[in-house]
Amino acid sequence: MIIGIENLTEEQKILMFRTNELHTKCVGNDYKDGMKIVKVWIDENNCVCVRLKNSQWYHYNAKGEWY
Repeated sequence: MIIGIENLTEEQKILMFRTNELHTKCVGNDYKDGMKIVKVWIDENNCVCVRLKNSQWYHYNAKGEWY
């Protein structure tokens, strides 16, 4: 279960899952389990933000980038 997912539009959900998939592919096998999204919210700039199982959080943008 992802906390806050009910507050996202379908477009934002697609963006979140697509970007997380790309993000997860870039890390080593030891880190993949920690890349699961546990919480999501929209910030004041209307950007999708995610907190991962490993406690890190990122902005995911429409270009498929994370920062």
